[in-house]
Amino acid sequence: MSHHVPTAAGVLTIVGGVFILLAGAALAAIGSFLAFFIGGIAYLFYIGLVVGIITLVMGILMLVMPQMKTAWGAITIVLAIVSLPTALGGFIVGFILALLGGIFAITYKVAAQPMGSMGMPGMPMPPMAAAPMMGGPLPAVCPSCGGANINAATRTCMNCGRTL
Repeated sequence: MSHHVPTAAGVLTIVGGVFILLAGAALAAIGSFLAFFIGGIAYLFYIGLVVGIITLVMGILMLVMPQMKTAWGAITIVLAIVSLPTALGGFIVGFILALLGGIFAITYKVAAQPMGSMGMPGMPMPPMAAAPMMGGPLPAVCPSCGGANINAATRTCMNCGRTL
């Protein structure tokens, strides 16, 4: 995996999702048992399963689509809070892990590359790239990561942090 992926956030969210899923499964089993005695509310016990599955998916998406890490983190925080009444917060452990994973995803910053590298550690910069023209036009996409999120004021890529 690339170093641009919020790995800790994704792993914490996945592990938290597993706990939420297990607690949701336990509640679903209890709900199925109670459905024999209490009619119409049995489906409410299955919400914890859905919350656990979606939390797992958010953790996987943090690793697979890191450019959307802020959205995945916000959704994970909401799911962690929703898991408290619907899946007992994944025995509270799942709630804490998913909440931390969501916070880590939102606050994750890509480490800036050292001035002398072009993405390959230890490799010297080509002569043209070593002295960029400060007044020249900005490229439409970052040559390093291909992202189109370029900050014209600082002349940096907002996805990977590379100076253009």
